[in-house]
Amino acid sequence: MISARFFYAGEHCTGCSVEGHAGYAEEGADIVCASVSSAVQTVANLMTEIYHLPVSAEETEKTAAIVLRLDKPDDSGNADRLFAGLELQFQLLAEAYPAYIQLRHMEV
Repeated sequence: MISARFFYAGEHCTGCSVEGHAGYAEEGADIVCASVSSAVQTVANLMTEIYHLPVSAEETEKTAAIVLRLDKPDDSGNADRLFAGLELQFQLLAEAYPAYIQLRHMEV
């Protein structure tokens, strides 16, 4: 199962952690893992390469984990919007594949 945690400081999302494998199908054919990976990569690229937000990205291949963390407050609001879009995508995936992805909100 994929575990996605979104970290909030009040109303502002400060990061997310996505870990695990869906186990929906064999490696290379798992559409749930592919969807999650694609969504995270897109948001990470938007944050770092397009909007140049103060965000760090860490990947751990052994545990299939990626962490996106806002390093300082983002006054533009773009980080909140991008994290909200990622969370919405995960919610839609969780509705379609409830046994394969779990979402949590964490207050930091």
